[in-house]
Amino acid sequence: MRTSIVHDQLVRSLISDARTDYAYYTFMALSGVLAAVAFLTDSIPLLLGAMIVAPAYPPLVAVTFSIAGGYPRTAGRALLVLFAGLVLAITAAVVTTWLCNVTDILSSAANLVAKPLLEERVRTGWYSILAAVAAGAGGTIAVIQRKQDTLIGVVASVALIPAGAAGALAAYSGDLDRALGGFVLLGVNILVIIAVGLLVLVAIRPGRAEAAAGRADAATCDTQGGKARITSAGVNTDACAKPATSTNRRDERPSRS
Repeated sequence: MRTSIVHDQLVRSLISDARTDYAYYTFMALSGVLAAVAFLTDSIPLLLGAMIVAPAYPPLVAVTFSIAGGYPRTAGRALLVLFAGLVLAITAAVVTTWLCNVTDILSSAANLVAKPLLEERVRTGWYSILAAVAAGAGGTIAVIQRKQDTLIGVVASVALIPAGAAGALAAYSGDLDRALGGFVLLGVNILVIIAVGLLVLVAIRPGRAEAAAGRADAATCDTQGGKARITSAGVNTDACAKPATSTNRRDERPSRS
């Protein structure tokens, strides 16, 4: 393994979870649509729905664990997957707003900047930083404990989808100051989630604990006369088995009556 902070096998599993397929891009686009409708109608339940739908956390946590595992190229690829999904969500939000304008569902795009729900997502404040800290720490611990849940992804999406969609809609309405604030908030939240995740990994060092447990199991296996196989993920005690004893061929012959 490259580092004792995190096992290679865990990094590979997270990378496979962050794969790009039609489902990932479809859900990211749908989250952008829901976020746009939420801002247009000033609806908190719809904004929550946008955060629930968005599968933004798998590539983000893959970035954190890839950096900790010593895979910078893999971290870069996971970051590109995250950005591609966010760009698609932002584009879907802008297209939804444009459709509402051309169909007269929304009378004026300038009214967007007066929405309280949007106004809260275009400024970097302590509440947004705390949400990003909670997402980074909670998500990393959940992955370490193998207790990943949809709610963990929702916490991460709280810091990503609303800020990106709010910045895009503010840009569409011509308010570049608020648009810049939303995109800055998005970037800050991404950096905070990754940084906090790395701090948690350095503090807990799950790779060292698992390696120590694997060596203890291997020692127990060796005292029992078995063999343990060393893999990139540590010590595989599943291969621990006592060597088969040779039988005497005379004993195998059937006795003659």
